[in-house]
Amino acid sequence: MNKTKPFCISKSVVWKAWLLVKANQGAAGIDRQSISDFETLLKDNLYKLWNRMSSGSYFPPPVRMVNIPKPDGGERTLGIPTVADRVAQMVVKLYLEPEVEPVFHEDSYGYRPGKSAIDAVGIHDKIEQRFTQCRLTLHPQKTKIVYCKDEDRTGSHEHESFDFLGFTFRARGSRNRQGKFFVNFSPAISNRAAKALRAKIRSWRIQRHNDKSVTEISRTIKSTIRGWLNYYGRFYRSALWSAFDGLNRRLLRWVQRKYKRYHYSRRARRWLRQLARHEPELFPHWGIGMLP
Repeated sequence: MNKTKPFCISKSVVWKAWLLVKANQGAAGIDRQSISDFETLLKDNLYKLWNRMSSGSYFPPPVRMVNIPKPDGGERTLGIPTVADRVAQMVVKLYLEPEVEPVFHEDSYGYRPGKSAIDAVGIHDKIEQRFTQCRLTLHPQKTKIVYCKDEDRTGSHEHESFDFLGFTFRARGSRNRQGKFFVNFSPAISNRAAKALRAKIRSWRIQRHNDKSVTEISRTIKSTIRGWLNYYGRFYRSALWSAFDGLNRRLLRWVQRKYKRYHYSRRARRWLRQLARHEPELFPHWGIGMLP
């Protein structure tokens, strides 16, 4: 508290919140004001926000609703706040997060610093028991008892796999440190997620960009490939081969269209493979051995 404002909001925290929102970019809200629009009168906009938050008179404006298509053909609604409201939310986050973070359960992952969906994939929690304690019930169509078949559990069950956050958990062949094969219940990229990756690769139409250099193509898609590897490649990386094999085939067709002397696929493949061995950093999947 201070003498002039009922809420002690630091101007430096508002400035930090703005920098974080600007770095995240994002679409305009219901007022159609973009990040760059907000920045044209940055000093006035931030002062107005600080003044209203400090005095307790700030009220968030309506949220712009946008329908996003889902892989199954349905839609989900996405709410987009205004830029000013995103800054206000970030101010609140910067003040509250240090206070509430220490009291979260260690297996809570949503919207927490340093934790992500990929961390949640690696845990096995007693979901039903915890839901019961909270007087909640599981969705009967979306929840099922799964038999986690592995080296020690060799029986059969109606359900022996499940999908979670883009991964399919099921029995898979693995190899231990001594090189011995065994059956392990583990995650790998799901068929639905792999299909989405292949569709995205097709949408790039790489083979048609014979006006571009291989460096320009790399610059366009490199970050996306690295993101896929960082997420889906955390578990059973070899399951990504089907998607990246399709990418390699499109790169091969690009070589054939780009260079007349490599019209025949064998010569084009030889040239592309040599490029992958000499410059594996061009496409991240080359760097982990998924060569053309």
